[in-house]
Amino acid sequence: MNICEATKKALEEDKCIREKPYKVKVKLVKGDTGILMRLDGSHPVKGWQPTARELISESWEVME
Repeated sequence: MNICEATKKALEEDKCIREKPYKVKVKLVKGDTGILMRLDGSHPVKGWQPTARELISESWEVME
């Protein structure tokens, strides 16, 4: 799934997105910056800045 599809679905379902196989996820907030955190929700960092490679990747998924 690409990041646009994953983002739309995650916002509709109030979930996070992640790029496989990385062990971090992004909590999306409408009208605000995303929050990057470990898969278990620990160590949240506000202000995720994706790379061009991340933005064009087709390996995004929606998760809790």
